Amino acid sequence: MISVAAFSQTAKESYDNGITLKNDQKYEEALAAFKKTISLDASYSYAYFQSAWCCNELEKYEDALTFLDKFNPDNDDDLASKYVEIGYANYKLENEDEAINAYNEALRYHPNYGVAYRGLGNVYYDNDEYEDAQTNFENAILYDEENSKSSYYTLGWLYNENEEYAKAESVLKKAIDYDPEDTRNYEELAYTFMKLGKYNDGITQAKKAIVLNPKSSLGYYYLGSCYMGLNQKDNAMDAYNKLKAFDEEEAETLLKEIEGTN
Repeated sequence: MISVAAFSQTAKESYDNGITLKNDQKYEEALAAFKKTISLDASYSYAYFQSAWCCNELEKYEDALTFLDKFNPDNDDDLASKYVEIGYANYKLENEDEAINAYNEALRYHPNYGVAYRGLGNVYYDNDEYEDAQTNFENAILYDEENSKSSYYTLGWLYNENEEYAKAESVLKKAIDYDPEDTRNYEELAYTFMKLGKYNDGITQAKKAIVLNPKSSLGYYYLGSCYMGLNQKDNAMDAYNKLKAFDEEEAETLLKEIEGTN
């Protein structure tokens, strides 16, 4: 929790108002309050951090970096928070090297900082550096599982990509527990079961994906693939025909598999 030293009462009132607005997710109004704090007392250091945080939420990433440059905390936790926000702003600005450097700097001050590991995971994942992405998402869950549950799906995808299907199954089941309304979780788990040869389980998951999203291309594709794994060509063709109604390209890929021309 970022502490605040004693400042002028008026500046403190403005800062406290900004915190209240921020907690209410009124980020534009909160940002205005923090800017007012700075105008009343330019030495009110934590107002710069809060301004930057709001700017990141408002997708004003260049402004966030400007505020963060003026935030000079004197303890490791606050320095870690500063560099995480720098990392996030640079990530959104697609400044990959700057983002990586900032997240690593955050970890220098706070070695078990889950949000920094998640940030690094996202940067590496978006740049197809899957080995580094996997390592960082694993660390995020290891050190901060409660706040890293949104990483379960991506980590499951990475395990599938790396043919570590048993790990993928475990993580994707957790992804479903965390967010049972996300179609992707069921699609990816259907793929996992298909690769493991657990075709009936794959069918179950693919059908769940389709219930959530009747136009789930991957749901129908994996459904058809799992039916073929069970030598149920008629059911596979039924999946193909339903898929063709809204995604001819994916359906054509499935048909080639059904006809054995892949």
